Amino acid sequence: RLVKDYNKNDQFCMDLDLNKAASRLKKEQKSLQAKENERKLKEKKIQEEVKRKNQELEEQAKKRREEILKKEVELEAEKQKEYEKTGGVDFLETYRAVALTRDEWSHSDRVTLPPSALNALQFKGAMDVGGPLFFELKTKEGGRTHCGVLEFVADEETIGIPPKVQMCLGAVTEADETMEGGFCSRIQTKFVRLPKGESVSLQPRNKSFSEYMSSLDLKQTQPVYDSSRGKWILPGLEGVLHTALQGLSTLTVGDVVKVVHNDRDFELQVLELQPEDAVMLVDTDIQVEIAPSKAEVEEMEAEEVRKRRDTEEKEAKERMMADRKKSAQSRLTPEPAGQEAEVGKQGL
Repeated sequence: RLVKDYNKNDQFCMDLDLNKAASRLKKEQKSLQAKENERKLKEKKIQEEVKRKNQELEEQAKKRREEILKKEVELEAEKQKEYEKTGGVDFLETYRAVALTRDEWSHSDRVTLPPSALNALQFKGAMDVGGPLFFELKTKEGGRTHCGVLEFVADEETIGIPPKVQMCLGAVTEADETMEGGFCSRIQTKFVRLPKGESVSLQPRNKSFSEYMSSLDLKQTQPVYDSSRGKWILPGLEGVLHTALQGLSTLTVGDVVKVVHNDRDFELQVLELQPEDAVMLVDTDIQVEIAPSKAEVEEMEAEEVRKRRDTEEKEAKERMMADRKKSAQSRLTPEPAGQEAEVGKQGL
């Protein structure tokens, strides 16, 4: 019996140990599974992060490739534009400005250049491009215009400029770097090709031009509004204007053109040009129109504003009177219909 009880106790202890071992194994397996799940989750996150970074790197590389391609296209377009502008002739020099003072040059835009410039132009093939020689002139102060060439007789390192070019550039032609501080402008001179001018819009400096032209026996000189162009224009005067342009070989937006008529001088600024912002006038039939001066435009715009304001005030007054009339009519109380019927019966 004692042996039997011992065996039972021994079996019970064994079962208890097995249960504990099974429980520990289950916990260990659960812990291992949790760790495995955590490891897989970390690996997944790492893979996702690597994928995301790879995508970012690919996008950045793609963006860089697109930017490089865009810059290459822009550079190629600039090269093409530059070639069209210069005909492949790379002539760019800087000269010291010297004034041309002869009377016959007073209304011209042609400059003189040194003989070395002619040699360089010939060497670089400018003479093979065909047509007149034109140059873009710039100053470091921001002046810009275009010109033709008169002769290659200027002193070396200098450019002779007539009054028109000097005025358009705002160039200084005084003594160079003197003890008193005087200086001459440095003008960047670049060979260019220019298209033939199709149309030009000129604006007088002030009202005196249109007032003077109005006093002459010419075509209509009063400003009119051209709705198709969306601006005020002053038609006519083509003969006077074409005469003023005869001495010029080029025009640039921003240039100032001097118009002389009956010993009267007027300055007109180039507002618009077609087909580009700089054109040539040699052997060109260009359409010319006159825009009103800024003062005239301001007066006409002020008049339009005044008329519009008067119209709005008139309409507002009419609406107010209509509202008052409507309000007064609503305050008149009509007699009830029942009372009218009673009065009718009494009359009968």
